[in-house]
Amino acid sequence: MMLWQLKNLATGEALNEPQRLPENWGPIFGMGGIKDRLGDLSWLGDAYANQGWVEVGEETQVPLTEAEVLDTIDKILSNTAWAVATDNTAMTKATRAQWLEFRDALRNIPLQDGFPVSIVWPSQPE
Repeated sequence: MMLWQLKNLATGEALNEPQRLPENWGPIFGMGGIKDRLGDLSWLGDAYANQGWVEVGEETQVPLTEAEVLDTIDKILSNTAWAVATDNTAMTKATRAQWLEFRDALRNIPLQDGFPVSIVWPSQPE
């Protein structure tokens, strides 16, 4: 998905953070073809002179930090503790074994070669 940024066209100064443009919003306001007019907003009046939306590149995902990954693992472990509780009699032994394996895989994430940038997350049992 492309990101756009509002810029001062004379100076190149960024006027906001890069963001996605809403899909199909122009026609809703009777402004079909609006994307063709976003590069120069002077048609909106003096307040928008020298302003325009500029494509600034593809959206990228920012990798999680080690602390964020460990925090996520802790939250998942905390939220799934019910599945391996010894008093959980509604679950079969096979299903409980799947949950134990899943939770072990979570604990082993820091041992993965790409940690913390490239992680293979285990699939949660159903």
